[in-house]
Amino acid sequence: MSAGPNFCSNCGEKLDVDEDIEVCPKCRTALHEHSKHIDIAKSVTEQLPYKSPGTAALIAFIGGIFGLPGIGHIYVGKVGKGIGILILGLILYALIVITIVSVGFLASIEQTDPAAVDDSSGVGALGFMLLSSVAYLVLFIWQIFNARKLAKKFNEAVRTTGKEPW
Repeated sequence: MSAGPNFCSNCGEKLDVDEDIEVCPKCRTALHEHSKHIDIAKSVTEQLPYKSPGTAALIAFIGGIFGLPGIGHIYVGKVGKGIGILILGLILYALIVITIVSVGFLASIEQTDPAAVDDSSGVGALGFMLLSSVAYLVLFIWQIFNARKLAKKFNEAVRTTGKEPW
């Protein structure tokens, strides 16, 4: 039994199913042209993966603003590194929030009983908050540029080897 079509897709001519013909005898249209289009479409859609450096930096920036640094690294494919940065960022973010709450708590106690609060505890809490804020800012800026650099490195490796680097 032949795998050929029963009718020509161009002119509608009835074809002999028992014969394996490549061209319609009436209009001379290639009968297996549709299968060739499918092969071409597959080769066009099978492109190399690409990670946009701009998108990686933007995702890292937006994630960092909302206290979720490392999202850009996850986009690039460095999931372990991205999760590590995310955990470190969340810890620093939590330390900043806890320090702000404790300074507010110390200020409210000082208003009710000024003798109960030592002046050095407020200064130490503010210093710790400042240190945590600077550490988060450094992490925030670094992870944006690093995610962009990793996207470029990913694209270069894919272009030269044809495979994803990690």
